[in-house]
Order: sequence, then C-alpha cells, then structure tokens
Amino acid sequence: MSIFRGTPEAEEARRAHEAALTDTPRPQELSQDWLHRLCLESGADDAGFVELGRPELGEENDHARRLFPATATLISLVAVTNRDAIRSVSRATANETWHHEGDRLAHAAAAVLRGLAEKGVRGLATSIGFPMDMHASDGRNFWDIAHKTVAVEAGMGHMGVNRNVIHPRFGNFVLLDTVLIDATLDHYGRPLDYNPCLGCNLCVAVCPVGAIHPDGEFDGFACLNHNYREFLFGFTDWVDTLAASGDVSTYRAKFREPETLSWWQSLSFGPNYKSAYCQAVCPAGEDVIGPYLADQKRWRDDVVLPLVHLKEPVYVASGTPAEQAAKRKKAKHVRYIDFQPDVSTAANFRLGILHRFDRTRAAGAAVRIEFEFPDGRVSVVIENDRISVSTEPLAESDAVVTCGDQHYIRLLHPQPTDVPDPAVPVKTSGDPSALTRLLGCLT
Repeated sequence: MSIFRGTPEAEEARRAHEAALTDTPRPQELSQDWLHRLCLESGADDAGFVELGRPELGEENDHARRLFPATATLISLVAVTNRDAIRSVSRATANETWHHEGDRLAHAAAAVLRGLAEKGVRGLATSIGFPMDMHASDGRNFWDIAHKTVAVEAGMGHMGVNRNVIHPRFGNFVLLDTVLIDATLDHYGRPLDYNPCLGCNLCVAVCPVGAIHPDGEFDGFACLNHNYREFLFGFTDWVDTLAASGDVSTYRAKFREPETLSWWQSLSFGPNYKSAYCQAVCPAGEDVIGPYLADQKRWRDDVVLPLVHLKEPVYVASGTPAEQAAKRKKAKHVRYIDFQPDVSTAANFRLGILHRFDRTRAAGAAVRIEFEFPDGRVSVVIENDRISVSTEPLAESDAVVTCGDQHYIRLLHPQPTDVPDPAVPVKTSGDPSALTRLLGCLT
C-alpha cells in the first residue's frame, strides 16, 4: 500500500509552516512561589523543591539524570492520607486508602507537568511505588529514585524512628512522589531544622516483628518479610511453592486457604501491606498531635492496643529475632518465610549475610573479614553486636577469604538436595578461625 503524501502544493505548504515554528517561549527561571501554588492547585497537599547536584542528595543526583538527563530541579510532592482509615484494625480499609491516595498523587503530578508544559518546561513524574525496574543491574536498586531522601532535602519533613518521613503538619500520614523538571527556580527548600518525631517509641511497641528497636536500629528484613509479604520476595516464595508442590496437600502444608485468598486479592486489587502499624500509631505532626497530648492513655487504648491485640498471622524467618518478637505477642500466630538467595553474586551474598545476622548470636563477637569472589569483594565487620557490610576493602582485617567456586552462596545457604552438599572450597589468609566465628553469628 502506498503512503499518501498529498499534493506537492500541500506538502510544500506544510514544510514551510513547520520551518516557521519556534519552541514555546519559556522562562529562564521559575518562581518557587508560583510553582508551589501550581502544585497545590494540581491536587498535591504540599510540595518542596531541590536543585540537582545538591551533595546531600547523594546517588539520587545520578538517578535523576538517568531518568531524565535534562533534570535541573526535583519536586517533592506530598499527598495526605486518611489517618483514621490507616489506624483501623481492617487492613483492607487501610490499603484501599493507600491505593486511592496514590492514584490521586499520580494525577496531581500529571497535572503539574501539564501546567509546566504550557510554559515550555519539560519533565516527568517518577513512580510513587510500583511498578519498579525489576531488571535493574550494576548494583542499582530497583526503585528509580528515593522519594524520602528528596522529601527531606526539600523540607517536607524528617525520617522518624519508624523510618517514615514525618511532615511537620501532616505527620507520617503522607505519600510521596518526585517530579523531575528541566527548569531552575529562584530559590529552593532546605531540610527542617528540627525533627517532628517525638521519640515516643509507640512504633517500637506496636511492630509485630520487632523491626524497630528501642535503640534506633531498624531490621529491614523483618519488616520486608512481614509487612511486604505479598510483594517481591514473598511472591517468589509463593510461586516456588506452587512449582514444587506435587499435590494440593503439599501446597497447603505451607499456604492455608485464607493466605491463598489473600494472594488472589493482592493480585486482583493491588498488593496489600500486612501491617504498617508504625504509621498508624504515630502521633507526630501539627494536625495529629493534639489528641495524643491531651490524653496519652486514651491514645494508647484507642489507637495502639487494638492493633497489638489484633489476631493475625505474622510472617518471619525462622531463628531470627523477628520470630522471637512475634512469639511474645499473644494475639499473633507465627508463619514462616525463609527467603534464601540461591544465585551466587556479591550482591546476593551481602543481602544474605545481613538477612541471617543474629545480634543474640553475635553478642561479644568481633570479627573483620574480606571475601574475594569472582565477581567482587564483600567486606564484613561484626562488633558491638552490630554488622556492617560493604564492597570497600578494610584497612585492617582478621582474614581474607578467597572463593572461586561458582556456588559460593552456599557459604550462607546450603542448598537442599538429595545428596550431601559438598563443602565450598575457600582459601583463607590470616586467622583461620575468623570465618567460623563469623558464621557463628548467623542463624
């Protein structure tokens, strides 16, 4: 079929018209006050602004450039969620609120970009949560940009003990998005000079897996295994169980009927968080704090205890502090998820060793080891009941463990097979007991 081009006269007229077109006039610099008004008129509840290149953004500068090479400014958009819905013992009610307000924030970001386009400003909105880049490589996280880091730098709040950004007015009952644009502003936001977090530790008390510690430490894997049970690693666990189950009884030995129905619900209506109680009980923020200050006992009785006493399954990895924390809560019944990276990469080794670290087993231990693998280095330091893992060489180490075996992940996770798993060959320079002492700190 031939391509229609029109008459030569029409074609010449079109080309002449296109040649006369110019770019939409655009300002050299935007007013922050004007842009803030645009964000609010577009449906956001607050907004802050950060210039590209600010050192405190760290690697988010590179992520912004990767997503939109012309980025000059990062906009942090804030949407308020319904506090009472999130405090409800009905997680279905809470999740419906998050999904609905997430859609509202995405629409607000699109409206901001339409308003900017009328002034000739280009840009894009990043993903609020999912979808994410599941094929991210080169050690990059699968989320495109860290909204919390941008929000803090834009003056939208500070990270609380519960690891949520706490807005000075709205508290932690917010959702965040980041918009990247190619225009500069006349001035930018700065981080707040105070933290709205009260340090009340209600989030510590209510967390069903003890992910938030009184000393400020945070067990990200405990949170991931339970609260995000029907996301990411939990989904692979479910699929693996389906694939390995020869019959219904084998499958149901691990997944009960309500759990299967919960998976169906998450797949059909959007993934559901299992708790997020740390957000529900937080009293910080000017719009939130009044009832808490007026009657802390009533806050405890009305907001905190209903969630503590809610009968529900709690998902933990066996042998972890999260398991012990869940067992101490009488209303919760423990369910197990044992995620084990089974592909030998340096990144999976770092993940696995953090996942299996047990502060109780590590009490009094001190060990510094560098692992040299075919695809990279992993440095591990355990001291003062803490672990740190990096890819940088150590100034001093007890030992250097070299392993060229392609299955080196088995150092952490012996693979279940029908025959005994052969030992992973390693070469150790330095203290030969260092590796044994390190493995003794793991579950």
